[in-house]
Amino acid sequence: MTEQAVKARVRKITQWSPIWIVPVVAVLIGAWMLVYTYKNQGPTLTLLASNAEGIIPGKTAIKSRSVDVGKVFSVELSQDLKQVVIKARMNPGSDALLNDESQLWVVKPSVGRGGVTGLNTLLSGAYIELQPGKGSTDKFYYELLDSPPIAPPDAPGVRVFLTSGDATSLSVGDPVLYRGYDVGTVELGEFDTAGRSMRYQLFIRAPYDALVTENVRFWQSSGMALDMSAEGVRIEMGSIATLLSGGVTFDVLDGWPLGAPAANNSKFQLFQNKKSIQDGLYNEYLEYLLFFDESVRGLTSGAPVEYRGVRIGTVMTVPYFFNMKNPLQIAFNRGIPVLIRIEAGRLYDNLTLPQLQTELDQAVQQGLRAVLKTGNLLTGGLYIDLNIIEDAPPLETVEVAVAAAADTTAVLDAVPDAVPDKVAVAAVDNVQATPLAIPELDQFAGYKILPTARSGLGHIEQKVLQALDKINNLPVEQVLADSSATLNETRQLMLESQQLVKSLDALVGKDSTQALPAEVQQSLLEMRKTLNGFSAGSPVYERINSNLQAMDKVLRDLQPVVQTLNQQSNALILGADPKTDPEPKQGVKP
Repeated sequence: MTEQAVKARVRKITQWSPIWIVPVVAVLIGAWMLVYTYKNQGPTLTLLASNAEGIIPGKTAIKSRSVDVGKVFSVELSQDLKQVVIKARMNPGSDALLNDESQLWVVKPSVGRGGVTGLNTLLSGAYIELQPGKGSTDKFYYELLDSPPIAPPDAPGVRVFLTSGDATSLSVGDPVLYRGYDVGTVELGEFDTAGRSMRYQLFIRAPYDALVTENVRFWQSSGMALDMSAEGVRIEMGSIATLLSGGVTFDVLDGWPLGAPAANNSKFQLFQNKKSIQDGLYNEYLEYLLFFDESVRGLTSGAPVEYRGVRIGTVMTVPYFFNMKNPLQIAFNRGIPVLIRIEAGRLYDNLTLPQLQTELDQAVQQGLRAVLKTGNLLTGGLYIDLNIIEDAPPLETVEVAVAAAADTTAVLDAVPDAVPDKVAVAAVDNVQATPLAIPELDQFAGYKILPTARSGLGHIEQKVLQALDKINNLPVEQVLADSSATLNETRQLMLESQQLVKSLDALVGKDSTQALPAEVQQSLLEMRKTLNGFSAGSPVYERINSNLQAMDKVLRDLQPVVQTLNQQSNALILGADPKTDPEPKQGVKP
């Protein structure tokens, strides 16, 4: 039996199948998830760093105030291979944290001036700290800071900049002090190649920012400062913090007004110490050149110039050989040149430089001299003392022997180059060598010369040298020769004296000499008998007595004659004028 083929009937289905509901729903859910994820995901953050130490993609978190706000998802090198590009996904709603004043840095264990930080990262690993700012512009591209900022940009306070020529003055993190109290911190230190100086950024927190005014001065506050100079030994001790790390101090100098509050980002100069601030105030001065013919060992730049104990200036350069021809020859002939400044501000207010110049010129005429003196016996430091010396020698002159001529050309040619051209030449008739006194230089190498004198020790040394020269010039050899001859003659005299003593001994030993005392005694007995004949009652005594009485009578008779001759010497020839007895005058009745 054969089967017949049955033709199937094909009918188009127009009804929708429910099976398509599942894929459609899946597609819709996926699209919704994509749209939702895109709309609710945080922004992508790009960070640049010098290295990726401690950064792990998919693990390293970004935190702000210890709250996770994002996570790193990519770490790769830049195209130039000089930096590391770190990309992170921020959490939704973190856009407000990212602006042009925000700062990011890596937090990891570190030991600094503020102590040990980041110990919690030893177990959890390093993370990136985000410090939001108050900027108005969104920003999604940052450079990671090498170290955490000292203060946030929005912290209340004031920031100032200091310039210094010493790169070792301050370090980031050093305290900023006001009269010993910590009021701020050094935030940044960088070298300015254009100005060839260090530039420091300081932050003084509120409310102490009101202490920063236009007239404040900043100086380095080291832990301990030891200054050994001509002014003595000075030791300054700071706080424990500055003793360990140093710092910077600011204040208004005594007698200065406070001034207006300083604006943010104001610029100041960083001084080495408070004393250098005082020295920098005296910007009006007169410069003088001194020549010392004694040792200047111990005299340094910055040493004081005083007048009877009051500082009036500063030593600038020791020695000063600038703008000088043949400096070594000048040092041999004139002495060591020293440049000093007489500062008008150290004397009294409103003193002008012309007035100071006039007063100094008058003082020089009265005997003002510069003298080297020892300021510190321990260090041997010297200073310059200006004082009026009563017996000061006149200013030095140079005597030049020249031949008198009809004009002054020959005279001026004979004068050395070291003396001025102003030479007074007296006209003389006879041609002979005439010494001319050339006055001391008023100026040298562009500076006025201030006369100098030797110090007290220098005078003693000079006197000792003069005494030694006199001793050296004594005819010692002739004196020694004469002394030797005198000793020889004395020795010969002693020998003759010994012979004389022997002769006397021999003379005394003779019998006739021994009998001489008995004969002298006999002579004395006979003389006594003779004198007894002149005793009272003897005939000789009576005769002598009568003769003396007669002589006395003759002398009394001659007394009127002698008196007359005394009154009138020619009375023996012409006769004496009769003299009447004086009569008393009659009294007058009252």
